[in-house]
Amino acid sequence: MIYRKVRTNLSRTLSAIEQDKATSDDYVKCILADPQIAAYIVQAVVEEFKDMEIDEIIPCMGEPTVTLRFPERLGVKVQNTGSESVDEEDGKIIYDIKFPVYYKGKKKEFIINIEAQKSSKKSKLGYKLENRITYYMGRMISEQKGTEFSGSSYDDIKSIYSIWICMDIKKTDDSIIEFGMKSNLIYGKIKIIPKLSKINGALINVRTRTAKNRELSKNRLIAMLEELFSKSEFLEKKKILEEDYGLKMSVELEGRMNEMCNVSDYWEEVALQTGREEGRKKEQVSLIVKKIKKNKTMAEIADDLEEKEEVIAPIYEAALSMKPDYDVEKIYELLEKNKKLA
Repeated sequence: MIYRKVRTNLSRTLSAIEQDKATSDDYVKCILADPQIAAYIVQAVVEEFKDMEIDEIIPCMGEPTVTLRFPERLGVKVQNTGSESVDEEDGKIIYDIKFPVYYKGKKKEFIINIEAQKSSKKSKLGYKLENRITYYMGRMISEQKGTEFSGSSYDDIKSIYSIWICMDIKKTDDSIIEFGMKSNLIYGKIKIIPKLSKINGALINVRTRTAKNRELSKNRLIAMLEELFSKSEFLEKKKILEEDYGLKMSVELEGRMNEMCNVSDYWEEVALQTGREEGRKKEQVSLIVKKIKKNKTMAEIADDLEEKEEVIAPIYEAALSMKPDYDVEKIYELLEKNKKLA
């Protein structure tokens, strides 16, 4: 693999927790870029490879470039080679994983991009993920100008696939969604409608499997990814991946899986604590809202809850700004926003 270091958030120093979280993400990228795992993904998404075995697909794949936040923590050597594109806002589009795949020798070449995405929810991202996928697909085509083709040699454009793997899906929502351009005849008669096959994308929705008795996905790729990123005990997970999915555990893959589990366990403990604190805060907001609806003053509410008025004041004022709906979730979001602005 070719590794590059992603230089983001340069305006501030990342906390220890943020560094651990980013390191966990780095391990996920390296695991997804493993030739066996990547071959499973290519087999499931790229039409030309659907009838091929994993062992047949691996030799068709070029060396992947993987971008990492903390490569030094993974003990890998960084190489200065391209896996980024120009973006008007911040100057770069960073691809998690990118590699070429060749069909029937080099007669047909594909450029594959795999993105590990913890969430697909607009409420967390601030945008619809499908719009970002569309942008990535467009950039993967336009950036070929001057590298894969020049002038008006548009027939030399390589087909691209931007494949996004999301890991926060409900237990019944495991799925693979295909994106792409299509052509339709709006008027007239024509024997052959031009096929647009250069721009392709996919969204693979993987459930987080925490319970051992959860039913496996009926899709083989998703079931394998669920097991790969499950909370199962490491040796049990390794055995299942080897016996049920034919993965050969190299020292590198096994080590990264084990380290990912260790970092993820620590991050989950932090996230659990954060979740508890959020729950307590929302409960406090809910109590204050109930008292506001009873026309109680801030002083009366502080007295009832045995809190100082300066503690109650921000919640009281935020709640009043939401009158008459008093939506607890929106009040909490406003409080968090005000905290960041303070």
